[in-house]
Amino acid sequence: MSTEQTKGEFLKEKMLNMARWVTQEVGAENLPVDIITGIDGRSALEVTMLAGALEANKSLITQRNWCGLVQLMAEKNAPSEVQEVVVAVQRREAMHSKFWRYIELFADVSAQ
Repeated sequence: MSTEQTKGEFLKEKMLNMARWVTQEVGAENLPVDIITGIDGRSALEVTMLAGALEANKSLITQRNWCGLVQLMAEKNAPSEVQEVVVAVQRREAMHSKFWRYIELFADVSAQ
């Protein structure tokens, strides 16, 4: 995170990177929404609040709890694009490790 960049801007940049990666791996034609555009339309505050929810529920990340993560996203009214990312990745085991690293990064940055 550069000194000129806020925590929210950094988190949004990383979430966009995750959306690009998922779109590349899964294929835009296999996703019900344009997750890159959807996430790009979110404010830094929205992304920061979502990261805060992840940080507050860190045990879901530690346990790699997909059901708990899906439930948390629904409870926190996470953007549909983010929820679609979770669903798309959950179906593809080869993507799990990198996905959970992104989720851990969001929680860790939120905790700083």
